[in-house]
Amino acid sequence: MAQEDLFKKIIAHAKEYGFIFQSSEIYDGLSAVYDYGQNGVELKNNIKKYWWDSMVMLHENIVGIDSAIFMHPSVWKASGHVGAFNDPLIDNKDSKKRYLAVVLI
Repeated sequence: MAQEDLFKKIIAHAKEYGFIFQSSEIYDGLSAVYDYGQNGVELKNNIKKYWWDSMVMLHENIVGIDSAIFMHPSVWKASGHVGAFNDPLIDNKDSKKRYLAVVLI
């Protein structure tokens, strides 16, 4: 079975059981954008809680933070995401896939 067909089957199954729905579906939807359904929200929250407990709560030397992704430009600059940050991508026109250049080297 082709990978695209498998992906379509997984999406159909997830939609049927209320895990995800295509965002704005009644208006032709948005490509690759999904909203969580009733079961998807529960699954996401369970995974998030498990991750938080195992990565933050079980370690004395780690503290958790839940911050916004909208930050002052100085934060992005200090973290190296402005100026020097570079992840070159390579497009394969035959397979219509995109790869990180470092993966291909």
